[in-house]
Amino acid sequence: MELCRFRFIFPIFFLLSLLGCASLSTRPIPITSNSVEVCQAFFSQMEDSVKEAGVREASNVLISRFPYLRTNRFLSALKHRIKEEKQRDQWLQWMRTLDLEAREKEISNLSDERVLSLQAIETVQPNRREVRARIEFCSKKLFHHDKTLPNFNTLLASNDEVPDEYSLWRRAIGFYPLMVIPVAIATHNAQVKSRSWFETSLDDLPMTGQLRTYVPSENLFLDEKTIQEIMDQFRKNPLDVPLPDETQGKKLAWSFAPVIVQDIAALYDRIGKVLWKDDHLKTDSETPVVYYYFSHAFLKEKPILQINYVIWYSERAGRMPPSIEKGHMDGLTLRVSLDPQGRPFMTDVMNNCGCYHLFAPAKEQIERIVSKRLKPDPFVPQWLPVIPSGNRLGIRVNSGWHQVERIVAIGESPDSIPYELLPYGDLETLPHGDGRTESIFDGKGIVKGSQRPERFILFSMGIPQIGSMRQRGHHAIDLIGRIHFDDPNLFDDDFIFKETE
Repeated sequence: MELCRFRFIFPIFFLLSLLGCASLSTRPIPITSNSVEVCQAFFSQMEDSVKEAGVREASNVLISRFPYLRTNRFLSALKHRIKEEKQRDQWLQWMRTLDLEAREKEISNLSDERVLSLQAIETVQPNRREVRARIEFCSKKLFHHDKTLPNFNTLLASNDEVPDEYSLWRRAIGFYPLMVIPVAIATHNAQVKSRSWFETSLDDLPMTGQLRTYVPSENLFLDEKTIQEIMDQFRKNPLDVPLPDETQGKKLAWSFAPVIVQDIAALYDRIGKVLWKDDHLKTDSETPVVYYYFSHAFLKEKPILQINYVIWYSERAGRMPPSIEKGHMDGLTLRVSLDPQGRPFMTDVMNNCGCYHLFAPAKEQIERIVSKRLKPDPFVPQWLPVIPSGNRLGIRVNSGWHQVERIVAIGESPDSIPYELLPYGDLETLPHGDGRTESIFDGKGIVKGSQRPERFILFSMGIPQIGSMRQRGHHAIDLIGRIHFDDPNLFDDDFIFKETE
């Protein structure tokens, strides 16, 4: 009798074990699956693949609780100015767009094997197009679902802060309070040296090699009326933020593109197009390129548009730079900030490590420079020159160290070298010779292979990989304090602007 009972129980256990195994097996999630849970699982799987592959697109910050949203310092500051539902909707959609753009780059930079391993697509061999389609579908699905949650706004507010580039634990174990004094002295000495260049006549500035002039290949100038009309059109949105479209934005970028007067002593002084060669970053000096992108800040608490121009050299080298700063890849970022009427009111410049930041504001707009307690004042070695019609803003750059020695207005330049203007985003999906793409930046916003010896010496300042070239959104520009190049309140914090009618 007992034996017969076990004969019936065994098949039942066998069937249950098969069902259990089936539920644990990994199966593709059908593209037609519309549940929130499926989309959450897909984003989680995507995140795992991106993290394991090391292809995080880090120019904007992922909001962990809401994986379909990304933010930056401007958007984080903008949330405090939102008063209407239409403004909030635009703000949220902007963050969704940032994530979709970042996902596009991450998908491009994933290897074929990792794309094939994604199990969110109901095909034998999923391709990038299908993954992108799934990202867009699930982004919209989760967004509309989460907006209905009663605590959505509270959760978002507690998760959308942008971490800064300064590490408290590095400062703590590096005896930051003791190191501040020698670093402050070194910073002062560097500014004194830089100021001496700006106070020297152009003809008397030292030269190591030969001056060559790089100019925009497209000699486009927009008149003030046209720029005003474009800016007015850009601002027609609930947030009153100037948002250029691709066509008009490119015209603005060409119109304000700078002239670069470079002291060339060796190949490392020639600006070039960034490329991959044998899995190492190089610059093609035979193809001069300036990369550009737009950003936003506040001028007297009103949103304004900025155009960032980024140039790259193969290395920092030669006799001029300190030995601890020398290394592979170097560059400069020149930023032109436009007032609400589209007129330049500020130019500021930094090396692409975030180092040697300086301001050149329009003198007629400045009431005074704000003095800083216990740290250096904003460095203003000269005022922004008046740029006559038909002239361009120009910078004089020294050899090897690639420091700006003067900001000038420049007219037509004989024997000039034309450069192309390319979107900065190209650097974040840069193709290899075999067709695959890879960002020049790692998942923490550091240019690959650009480490400097100074990271061991200035460790206590709290900036990870200090001296390395960095991605937009990751430039700490002050050794003493906690200041970022993309801080939208940077100008309002450092300057008191005159009231205009």
